[in-house]
Amino acid sequence: MLSMLFPNKCVACGKIIDEGISVCEDCGKSLYRIDRQCCKYCGRDILPCGCMGEKNKFRRNISVFRYDGSAGKIVKRYKMGKITQISVYICQELSMLINEEYSDIDFDCMTYVPMSRIKKLFCGFDHAEMIAKGISQKLGLKNTALLKRKFSFKSQKSSKTKYNREKNIRGKFMVVKEVKDKTILIIDDVMTTGSTLNECAKVLKAAGAADVFCATFALTYKK
Repeated sequence: MLSMLFPNKCVACGKIIDEGISVCEDCGKSLYRIDRQCCKYCGRDILPCGCMGEKNKFRRNISVFRYDGSAGKIVKRYKMGKITQISVYICQELSMLINEEYSDIDFDCMTYVPMSRIKKLFCGFDHAEMIAKGISQKLGLKNTALLKRKFSFKSQKSSKTKYNREKNIRGKFMVVKEVKDKTILIIDDVMTTGSTLNECAKVLKAAGAADVFCATFALTYKK
């Protein structure tokens, strides 16, 4: 009866599918899982990747999928469609990857890239915060709101180049809790150029963090 009232749906397109799976057959064909033989800094598996490498303030980023195809649809349905149940799938996939790739890292805590308070009120929820909480429950890793985003009318969506994204995000985050000597994992839904994650890592390290790693659900590639 419950399955009739609340049928299982594909996280990418919303089509009703059998219980026990998350993505329909058609959407699965364009869900591109990133090869683990990838850049040890940004996580892209198409080389050369063009990232900043050792100049990044974070040690490494890992991502589950390329943002192309179905992964992009999943993120858009989750954030813009406000279908919060999709976070369960995102958390499951990210938790498995973190377990695999960061098994040798002893994290003191995990945090996330926060929305501004006003944007969170407008959206109804902070998508990265929800993902981080889900991963925390799965992995038993302490999740702490370490960062606060200063309000700005400028959006990263309108910044097309890496230079503009870096300029736009500079100075937009502040550390709100003690991080001295801590090894920290930052969670976000998508890494585009890496500018936002880099800025978060920069302020955490400036506040005394020992090391910063990142994990994102999806990763964009240059067209």
